[in-house]
Amino acid sequence: MSTPVFDLNSVILSSIGLTLTLVLVLSIFGAYQQRSLIMHWVRGLLMFGVGLAVYFLSQTSLIYGPASIYEAAAVTIIALGVSLFINGIRLLRGYRVYRYGALLVVTALLACNAVMLNTHTPDRWILLSNALVLMWVFGYGMRSLVGHGKDFVANVFWLCCSLFGVISLMLAFIAVKVVLGDDNTLRTFAQWQIHAYMTCIIMLVMTTVTSLLLLVMHVRAQAGLQAIASLDGLTGVLNRRGLQEAATRMQAVSQRIRLPMGLLIVDLDYFKKVNDVYGHLVGDVVLKSCAGTIRAALRGGDVIGRYGGEEFCILMPNTGEHEAMILAERIRRIIEVTPVSIAGVESMSSDTQAIKCTVSVGSVSSETVGYVLEGLFAGADQNLYKAKQNGRNRIASNIDQLLTKPPQEAKPAKRHASLIA
Repeated sequence: MSTPVFDLNSVILSSIGLTLTLVLVLSIFGAYQQRSLIMHWVRGLLMFGVGLAVYFLSQTSLIYGPASIYEAAAVTIIALGVSLFINGIRLLRGYRVYRYGALLVVTALLACNAVMLNTHTPDRWILLSNALVLMWVFGYGMRSLVGHGKDFVANVFWLCCSLFGVISLMLAFIAVKVVLGDDNTLRTFAQWQIHAYMTCIIMLVMTTVTSLLLLVMHVRAQAGLQAIASLDGLTGVLNRRGLQEAATRMQAVSQRIRLPMGLLIVDLDYFKKVNDVYGHLVGDVVLKSCAGTIRAALRGGDVIGRYGGEEFCILMPNTGEHEAMILAERIRRIIEVTPVSIAGVESMSSDTQAIKCTVSVGSVSSETVGYVLEGLFAGADQNLYKAKQNGRNRIASNIDQLLTKPPQEAKPAKRHASLIA
């Protein structure tokens, strides 16, 4: 029984049809997001399909002149298409894109083929030079797809990198056969069965890589939307939802390894007067400025979120009452001595250039109230109320309670504690 083989022309026609389908899908996808990146892939796949069509014509009787000219042109166009496709990959990775890199590849191939065909260079060197250039193109794509890290996206890039590596290895195998083959074997190069397998594998790899990269774009878009859903649009810190999620995670870890957890609630003093006197645009500037000042004063691992209108909440891992009080005082002092510039705000009609702000801070930690989130927030709220009642621009904490009472075992945390009353 004879072994079934691929028919090269059938494979090429199927690949052209699949290429056009990918171009249509990418064109629709590109109408909604990252159009410039998608268009690199569209142009690359179009050139790849044109190159396949030219090679298909070179195997028919519809051409005029030597078939070798059409074959060289087909390889050049395919190399151009893959180069444009790789530029799209580099854009997705955030790497530098060399605008004229693809043209350089085409120019090198055209010049090399034109010189060797006109000087009747032996077929061995023409075939070898084309194989090496294609190897370099796919090797460059493999390098651009190297994954970094161990997350899902990095694994996808490693898979795409491996697929491009398979093509490079097959091209290297063809190059070795060209070097070791005799003249009679090289005269039948166009009929080598490996071309059908090679074309099939290249098309499958291009389709798979395109699909996987679209998946990466979707995952990144979803992550971006999730991040936006957890951030306050005005100040850029966590919103109430993001703060609740962060507090739940920190509370679970802190209780598991028996480390204290601190919490601050920072309230801008007399903020309503700022809105009444200067307008809400100035109030927004004050909120953004104070959020940035507080964030800059925090330590690594601390988390800040917007708790209410003019209130910010700070979550602090491995922080007891004493450390929480020190950080609260540092924040209070920095806000007090850092004027907020309001110059250039459109709603301002006066000559005021800056506003001095103060804050009141309620400080608490799990050392005195336990790990239950409701208890932490309630304790910080109570201390904030004390700070306001005592004249504002000050902090209130449970440090006296910690110093006067013997240490107690922290209360067990309730599961699914909610931050929203």
